[in-house]
Amino acid sequence: MINSREILDAIGREAALSLEERLNNKYNEFMKPYFIERNVDYPDPEYLIEIGGVPTMPKGNLVAVSAKWKNGKTFFCDILTAIFLGSDRFVNCRSLQETGRALFFDTEQSDNDTKRVQKTIDAMTPEYRHDDFKVACLQPAPIDSNSEPSRYDVICRAVSHEKPDLVVIDGIADLIYNYNDVIESQDIVSRLAAMANEYKCCIVVVMHQNKSSMDKNMKGHLGTLLYQKCSDVFTVEKHDSVFEVKHPISRHCNSGGICFKLDALAIPMDAAVDRQLQLELKKQEDKAKLHDKLAPCFEGFTMPLSSGDVLNLIQAKLGVGKTRAYQLFNSGKEQGVLASNEDNCYSLQELEQTRVR
Repeated sequence: MINSREILDAIGREAALSLEERLNNKYNEFMKPYFIERNVDYPDPEYLIEIGGVPTMPKGNLVAVSAKWKNGKTFFCDILTAIFLGSDRFVNCRSLQETGRALFFDTEQSDNDTKRVQKTIDAMTPEYRHDDFKVACLQPAPIDSNSEPSRYDVICRAVSHEKPDLVVIDGIADLIYNYNDVIESQDIVSRLAAMANEYKCCIVVVMHQNKSSMDKNMKGHLGTLLYQKCSDVFTVEKHDSVFEVKHPISRHCNSGGICFKLDALAIPMDAAVDRQLQLELKKQEDKAKLHDKLAPCFEGFTMPLSSGDVLNLIQAKLGVGKTRAYQLFNSGKEQGVLASNEDNCYSLQELEQTRVR
């Protein structure tokens, strides 16, 4: 015969087990969006464009574009937008999406200057795609939302309504008060990353580099966070009339970048050939300068010299230390200024072979 105490204990154990199961079920449901499922295949990111055969601009991610002041950041964002919308103006670049929408937010310029952005993209884009992108000037909107929608609020509302594939924010620093403030910087980067993930769009943000010509890092705490959070970082540098875009950072695969210049109407056009010519001329100039620098070391010698003799002469004639002498000697070999024979002795190449023609 089962007594009442045993019955109560059994009921208590069942109730406790039921409570544990309910708590476990609630926990599993709560964590379901966050845990990676072992038996589920997660698709690769959906990319918007291809540069040099490499897909880039992944949807659901942040991408940063950085450069010095007035070094072509906005023009490159114009180009990215145009390529996405089907422009064939750039060699080895193409859209990976037959359809799609883009939003371009200018936070820095007046509406008149922002209009130029729209005209520039129009000029590079097939006319039938012009209705697939919109450009907005956010300069009149405040940074905070105390009395009216903030710049971030405008972006959020537009992305929610338009459902774009590509969003450009030129530039992100104007969405907050202080790009050196850790809390502000963390907040805006986190919110934009969450927006990209929620709406499955690629958000491109523009950020200035530090002022020093030798420092190519993006400015402040905001710039540091962008390096950490962005899937890709593009940089733009100006070389005379040619802008060179590099793709130094990527979580997936780095593209070769592009080169562009402005035509007579200030519309970007491909400049890969122009940049290659610049690099070739620079190479020849550097070779000629090195030739002239090493020439005094070989004066009076008609026979090739051993490497030790060349190094000693570089130190003596040019007044440099051993380390610098090795650098000049190795550069001479690499650039073809110094020629070696079968005995590993060296002579100076003819001057005419090193001059720019």
